[in-house]
This record gives sequence, structure tokens and C-alpha cells, in this order.
Amino acid sequence: MSAAPEVDRSVLGALRRVGDGGQGIVYLTDKVRINRTWEAAYKEYLADTTFDPDVLRRMVAFVPELDEGSGRWLCDTTAWPAALVLSGGRVTGFLMRRVPDRFRMPWGDGGADVPAALQYLLNPQAYLNRKNIGLDDRTRLRLLEAIADVMARLHSLGVVIGDLSPNNLLVDLADPACFLIDCDGMRLRDRDVVHQVETPEWQVPRPGYEPIATKASDSYKFGLLAARLFAQDQMGQDVSVLAGVSPELGVLARRSLDADSTTRPSLGDWRGALGRALAAPAPPTPPPRPRRTQARGSTASSRTVASPRRGTPRPGAATAQASPPAAAARAPQRKPEEEHPVFYVVLGVAMIVFVLGCVVGSIVFVANLF
Repeated sequence: MSAAPEVDRSVLGALRRVGDGGQGIVYLTDKVRINRTWEAAYKEYLADTTFDPDVLRRMVAFVPELDEGSGRWLCDTTAWPAALVLSGGRVTGFLMRRVPDRFRMPWGDGGADVPAALQYLLNPQAYLNRKNIGLDDRTRLRLLEAIADVMARLHSLGVVIGDLSPNNLLVDLADPACFLIDCDGMRLRDRDVVHQVETPEWQVPRPGYEPIATKASDSYKFGLLAARLFAQDQMGQDVSVLAGVSPELGVLARRSLDADSTTRPSLGDWRGALGRALAAPAPPTPPPRPRRTQARGSTASSRTVASPRRGTPRPGAATAQASPPAAAARAPQRKPEEEHPVFYVVLGVAMIVFVLGCVVGSIVFVANLF
């Protein structure tokens, strides 16, 4: 095992408290940097927190053991423990990199800048609109693909997330990506720094029977995440919305949520299916509905014609020119009876003949009675 970097607490200088949890307190320090590059945060365990300093030391030494590319990738995607912090020769916590700026958004109360936790996205559209969070189905797919890729790579390195929840998963929607925090709660090569816990509503389906912090439990929680992200729901298990976007993803979600942990897909399976869903052609856009035409001479039509400035071409100008000029429309016109006098003379004579015929017929009918 490589040597784990150590820092005395006194070196950290003035600390600014920024977060509290069930196991410790998070502070910011400006006196040290991670890899001489990233600003640092310090997590100090509470006095009553039980943790294994030897496993924590192994986590700190894990990055130097990796090849350069993998080590850099791990530091870019997680707040992995980077150095032990000691006080009086005793391990009190660890240093980690701060949350990168790209994973902070103005989603807090009053537009406050906060870590962009995925939990903000598991809400109805009205909530997203109030927070000015732009999120469409393609962005959801890309985000899930990024998360699946990170989880699959962690699994390949012998790391299981365990307590995967929307609180410890930060997101960037502009160029979909994720950043994991609370990494001391992950399981490294079957060993734990702290006792494994699960976030309420994100537990495995049979707590107490199914082991937690396994690849299978990670698959279950990713299935929950995928279903809830598309359903915009914090607690449900409805996969129908996801299945409507991609039937293959709907099948994977149902398999992930199966109580039988042996049938769940791997994160590599998820990553492949998400890639195929993104590569599939988008459904055709329905043709625009025909616009309802206004009757010629209506008020709306008059306003439309009058709106362009003088000399400005406007739609429908050719049609307007084909109509009779306005001056011709205002010219006095002959009355209908003056245009067709013969017609009305003939009509009058016919009416007179018809009436006389009726009178003669009546007289003949009466005479025959006698």
C-alpha cells in the first residue's frame, strides 16, 4: 500500500463551517490545496462517530496506487479522501477537494448558490420552472449515461457507492456530468470506513435480507434514479414514463427494481442501453396545424394590412394587388333593376297571364256545377 499523505489540523488555519451531517462536520480551509491545484475542504468526524482509520488510510492511499489516468479521473468525478488530518497524533478526519464550480447552481432559496444535488430534478415541472431549471428528456438521458459511466468505472476499480441517493450526487446540466460526494461512505474492496447506511426511500427492497453496498444494490438504486428522474417524482417506482422514451430502458428499470438481486443488470448494461437510446433518431415532429384564415374585409385582416410601415413588403401583398382597386370599389354602381329591365317586364306579363288563367278556370268550374 502506498503511503497516505497526512496533515496536522493546526496547519489548516481558520476553518469555515459549511455543512453538518450525521457523522461529521465539513469545513473549508484556504491554507492547503489538493494536489497543489484544487481548493480543499475538511471533514471532521464527530466525537461519537465510529470509523475505521485504517480503512480511511487505505482510501487516501488508493489514488496514488492507480495509473495516472484513472487517478485523475477519480479526482475529477468524486470528492475522494485525499489526505488524513491528525490532531495529537490521532486521525480526526480527512481532506477532500471542494465541489467544483460547474456543480454549483442558483437553485437555493432566493436564488442562493448551492451544490446542484440531483434531488432538485426529481420534482414536478412547475417546481423546475420556478427554479429556472431547463431539463428535457434528452438531457435526462445524457445525465443518466454520465452517471452510469461513472458507476461502471467505479465498479471496475473495486468501489461500490452503497448509499446512492439524490443528495450525494451533484449534476451539471449544461454539459451533462456528475460529481459524487460523501465518498468515505463508499465501500472499497469490501471494506468500510463507516457503518453502511441507506437514505430513506432509497433502501434496497428487502432491508435486513439483501446485503447493501454491493453492485446489485447500486443497480437497484440506479433503476430508482432513472425511473424517478423521468417521472419527476421523489419516491415512486413508476417506470412507464421512462419506458415511453425507450422500451429497452423500461425493461432495464424493471429488472433493476426486481427484488431478486441476481437478475439485475450491470451498470455497463445501463450505459450501453442509454447510448443506444441517445443514438436512436428522434421521433418526427408533427406538422404544424394549418392557420385559420380570416374572412376578407374582417377587422383582424384590416389590422394586419395596416401594420407594416410604408414601403415595407408584407405577406399577402400580391393577393391584395389582385383585388379591385379601392377607387373602383367606391365608384357608384347601377341598381340591379336598371341592369336587367327586360327580365322584369317578362316576369310581370307571366304573372298577369297566370292570374287570368286561374280566374277563367274558376268560372268554368262553377258553370259546370249547374
